[in-house]
Amino acid sequence: MPTAWVNAHRDEAGKLVYAFVQTLRYMHAHSAEQIVDHLPRNYYDGRKALYVAALKSFLPMFTTDGHMPAGGPQAVLRVLSAIMPAVKAADIDLSKTYTDTYVGGAAK
Repeated sequence: MPTAWVNAHRDEAGKLVYAFVQTLRYMHAHSAEQIVDHLPRNYYDGRKALYVAALKSFLPMFTTDGHMPAGGPQAVLRVLSAIMPAVKAADIDLSKTYTDTYVGGAAK
């Protein structure tokens, strides 16, 4: 979310983070099959097994509590720099690209 929006809508940002953390908890407490079973069928458009397999392979990249893992911002920057010349050329202060401020209250 843009920093200006978060700063102007702290309550809403906190509620969104709470929802995200609850979603992460659900994702880690259920199988990919169980998660996909809750999606509308047109979401995976007849390719349910493929969607389940893809989700299963991606689940480990999501944290269980919403906190940014050590090295996470650097990993994202490396990936984006490899595919986006503008990112590679930019001087980016990673400490200004994320915050765990709202996660502490959501993790309870």
